[in-house]
Amino acid sequence: MGPKGIIGLVLLSAIVITGYNSVFQVDERNQAIVVKFGEPKRTVTEPGLKFKVPFVEQVIFLDKRILSLDVPPQQVMASDQRRIVVDSFARYRIVDPLKRYQAARTDAGAESLLENAMESTVRQVLAQEPMAETVSGQRAALMTRISELTNERAKTFGLEVLDVRLKRVDLPAENSEAIFRRMETERQREAMEKRASGQRDAVIIQATADRQVAELIAEAERKSQTIRGEADGKAVKIFAEAFGKDEEFFEFYRTMQAYKKALGTDDTRLVLSPDSEFFKLFMNENGTSKR
Repeated sequence: MGPKGIIGLVLLSAIVITGYNSVFQVDERNQAIVVKFGEPKRTVTEPGLKFKVPFVEQVIFLDKRILSLDVPPQQVMASDQRRIVVDSFARYRIVDPLKRYQAARTDAGAESLLENAMESTVRQVLAQEPMAETVSGQRAALMTRISELTNERAKTFGLEVLDVRLKRVDLPAENSEAIFRRMETERQREAMEKRASGQRDAVIIQATADRQVAELIAEAERKSQTIRGEADGKAVKIFAEAFGKDEEFFEFYRTMQAYKKALGTDDTRLVLSPDSEFFKLFMNENGTSKR
């Protein structure tokens, strides 16, 4: 290849390189800022093939989609001077690439600005509310206020805040531990009171039951004495009537009962005179033994 061919090849390469550096592609997900020596010249928000001055202008691409920012948990002082821990996140997008580039050259810098704005807004809004309202009250209304105020501040650096959410609103760990210990102490005190009340009721119930048992036993004994007395009275009456009807048989019966009691066991020994009244039923009419 001769000198002219080499020069032609160099010129062709220069033209290709220059042409390649003269165009750039913007897709639907991105938007771009064209800068010259770090100075922004124009913004490109529509997708397609675009042109720039080669080697002099550079293109900075910015995301056009909805982005999210997770803010680290922060402690906030509520209006009742009680500390709470707030964990939040935001959804946002870049609506003004030029302002965004002027406020922060990098994505990390822009997120830092938005994070500071959110933290400041969260402290401002929640400081006006008592802890109970923040933890379990109208949280949706609070998130709306935080979102609106954060969006006003984010507009100054080209961002639009679409939504802010409070993922968690809770007491600090040391406060939660103190509350847990207080609740535990309270539950133990209630348990002791209930146990003491139960023991007191048990003593009362036992005493009442013992008294009722004693009353029932006394009443049963009284009735048994009454019934026994009535039975004894009837027995005496029957006995007297029987005695009046046949005195000889009654005397014989009583003598048999006396024999039964006296001679009922094998080890009974009686030493009596043969003519004793006790043995009169063992004697004949002439006074001799029936044996």
